[in-house]
Amino acid sequence: MKCALVALSLTLIAAGPSMPANCIGCSFAGRDLRGADLSGVKYVGVDFAGADLHDAGFRGAELAGADFKGADLRGADFTKARLAGVNFRHVRIDGARFADAKLVGIDWRGTLDRATDADVRAILHDCAACELQGAVIEGRDLSGIAIAGSDLQDARARRVRLVSADLEGVDFGGADLRGADLRGAKLCSDDVQARFGVESGGPVRYAADVVCADFRGADLHGADLRSALVCKGDTELRRCQPVDAATLRYGSNSKLDGAILP
Repeated sequence: MKCALVALSLTLIAAGPSMPANCIGCSFAGRDLRGADLSGVKYVGVDFAGADLHDAGFRGAELAGADFKGADLRGADFTKARLAGVNFRHVRIDGARFADAKLVGIDWRGTLDRATDADVRAILHDCAACELQGAVIEGRDLSGIAIAGSDLQDARARRVRLVSADLEGVDFGGADLRGADLRGAKLCSDDVQARFGVESGGPVRYAADVVCADFRGADLHGADLRSALVCKGDTELRRCQPVDAATLRYGSNSKLDGAILP
């Protein structure tokens, strides 16, 4: 009998807690949800603050306005999930998976600092209009990330590698980018309305001229901007070509003093 009870207990632990498929405004704050299966759920305004979601499954989930502040998301699986306006501040994200996930307007403040390069690349592989103010990414290799329209104001990004990254419309105001490598990065766009309008979830902006990543007040001494690109067209037929130094200066609101220019 004792063995049977132990086996039943282990089975329940492995199965994880049962969760509703749809929920608006529910609270699971501080709950032990290790291994919970939330695949395909549709949650709006749900509170997971401080919850233990170690190895939880969010495959294909749709989460809008969810709050995960301070949660443990180590090993969580967000493959093919759709996340909008989610608060991931100060979460533990080690080993979490975001393959083919779509992230818009995510707040990552206080999380990147303690994550590995691999984890940071995973969560920023497609993160539009995300909040990354003050991020500490010094010396990291984040080549190829796509964070169009995101906010990296006051970031500590000295010697960061952002080779071939999509940085269109990113706000680097006041950031420390000394020695950063931005070769081949997509820095400018000549169709801002299409790129950062309602369809992409970012702020609606209108401009007739080329607009680049905003380097207003940033320290770019030694930053390598060679082969930076200006892009146009829609997402599927996007065409990019090298941008000249004069256009880059004009569109970025900066003289780019000390930078290595195209």
